[in-house]
Amino acid sequence: MSEQLSFCRICAAACGIVVTVDDGQVVKVRGDVDHPVSRGYTCEKGRALPQWHHSPKRLNSPRLRGATVGWDEVLDDLGGIIADVSDSAGADSIALYLATGLAYDSAGQVACGMWMGSVGSTSFYTAATVDNAPVLVAAEAVAGHPMLNPVWEPQHSRLLILIATNPVVSHGYGTTLADPVRRLRENQAAGGRVWTIDPRRTESAALSDEHLQVRPGSDVILLAALVRELFADERCRDALSQTCNDADIKLLATAVLPFTLDAAEIATGCEREAIVRLIDDVRSNFGHVAMFCGTGTTMATDGILVEWLRWVLLVMTNSLDVVGGMRFNQGIVNQLAPIRLGAPVLAGPPSRPDLARVAGQVPVAAMVDEIEAGRLKVLVITGGNPLSAFPEPDRFRQAAGLLDALVVVDVADSELCDLATHVLPATGQLERADLTLAEQVAFRSGMQYTPSVVEPEADRRPVWWILGSLAARTDRPMFGGAPLDALSDEGILSGLLGHGPLEASAVIAAGSRGVDVDPHYGWVRDRMLADGRWRIAPDAFVERLSQHKGPEAGLVLVPRRESAWSNSVRFAGKGDEPVVALHPDDASRLEIATGDWVAVTSTHGSLVATAGLDETMRPGVVSVTHGHPGSLTGTLTSSHEGVDPLTAMPRASGLPVRIDKLGM
Repeated sequence: MSEQLSFCRICAAACGIVVTVDDGQVVKVRGDVDHPVSRGYTCEKGRALPQWHHSPKRLNSPRLRGATVGWDEVLDDLGGIIADVSDSAGADSIALYLATGLAYDSAGQVACGMWMGSVGSTSFYTAATVDNAPVLVAAEAVAGHPMLNPVWEPQHSRLLILIATNPVVSHGYGTTLADPVRRLRENQAAGGRVWTIDPRRTESAALSDEHLQVRPGSDVILLAALVRELFADERCRDALSQTCNDADIKLLATAVLPFTLDAAEIATGCEREAIVRLIDDVRSNFGHVAMFCGTGTTMATDGILVEWLRWVLLVMTNSLDVVGGMRFNQGIVNQLAPIRLGAPVLAGPPSRPDLARVAGQVPVAAMVDEIEAGRLKVLVITGGNPLSAFPEPDRFRQAAGLLDALVVVDVADSELCDLATHVLPATGQLERADLTLAEQVAFRSGMQYTPSVVEPEADRRPVWWILGSLAARTDRPMFGGAPLDALSDEGILSGLLGHGPLEASAVIAAGSRGVDVDPHYGWVRDRMLADGRWRIAPDAFVERLSQHKGPEAGLVLVPRRESAWSNSVRFAGKGDEPVVALHPDDASRLEIATGDWVAVTSTHGSLVATAGLDETMRPGVVSVTHGHPGSLTGTLTSSHEGVDPLTAMPRASGLPVRIDKLGM
């Protein structure tokens, strides 16, 4: 029996872990008490890694049209199809979808981009346009780069505002947060205050100093009212004049004039005194404000406005790119640089000219349209499941049959594998080496490395090897044409580090506890912003704000996360039964009891789940876990109606629904 240090790669928090191995079997995972960031913490998902690693659902061998085959056979067949399709329909008829399941496979993620370049295709999709596009679009509009992301520094911050996000469960959205409960409490013990703005009294709200239990969809009016009130503060006006253009300041001031405190009180359904206390807290913590949002707003109709107004509030309070506010990580492997003026902008999907690309990516809302139009013929899916994440899962299920090849690269079996022509089993996180490449959202300024903990079982292969083997069957190989058998995880990761400020040998030697890099402040304004000015009043956002309608009436649906699940994958706990949570008052009115089967119906479709009464919900709000394979919330959404033209995001939060009790 042995123990090995590593870090968890279920989410971007990258908590340090100690893995116990007995004769090749992973028998236990616990938190690494000496890890400088997670300090012994790991969540129930991380502790359940032994069960997940040895799960009977793990993929062990390649499949070709349902039959178990060897690697040469499946890759030869797929390589032939890709070559034929490329010749007959063009390279862009070959697409890759990179989802969250591959997001923390560092070599695999990089290999996806390399493989797309080898194929010559620009048909690149990611999960960003499932739940995160407003973050990228707002960052590019205000700061000039979609990957610029403000990070919370609890040792400096004196006011943290959480909007529709629950870091106690999700471990942060915008700032990765290992050991979230202790981090929040430590910040409060040092004099910080925490506000949560959420229609549910979440686990994070329960730890907060104040909780505004707002109506879903009222966030825009609340934040615009805050901006309006802050214009009366001389320090906030000075902060704007020093960092923004005068024309933008005037445009912004005019845009928020209709959003009064009266409007915020009516829209949110919260007491005026509570809103005034929030404004006072923002004023009194000038220069020390932090704020991040979650899927409750990013997946809503005007999530882009919430993200924009978040940037505005941080600029107004002099809380961006300065000590005391929120910092930006420069990156070690993914070092950010200004986007070149005049750089070509890739066209959006031909079947959906109404949708633009987001950060160079084709929106997932257009994927089925592209298949049905015959423009997308080969689809490679890495670490995700469109059936549980996308709108209209039945439509995707039918469209999959139109593809020349549906390729699934993953670690576990699923319904998607049953639809696939080619199933390629990838190594799991304990079977590969990794770096922490989620640098722009990282709590830590630095880099961690882990070697593999155990050897790959069965016929599993690294994602970089799978894609490299496909490219090797063409005249455009990856890795400079080097023999794949001569490469390794460590060698590829060392190559990535070779372009950054840290020596690869030092990072690898430091292992999972990592190497720290001193954070820098002021570099975004100095290097990234045109004329050193934030663009706080983009025309499209100002126009959109003038058209904002506020919250919907009646019952509305909001998404949530569960601590045992990572999107569509259950790592811990028991029970895959989907649950719709609703307030007891709503349940009483609808004559629904805990455990009753109910139908949740929108204008687009319905799903069936069991009812769970939850006093933490605001009356009038119901919640279903997004991505839960048993509920398929995509049946309630549309890839055409309600899709945001600015972010290409389907609407999946604040959605009007009806609940009916079923006779089951």
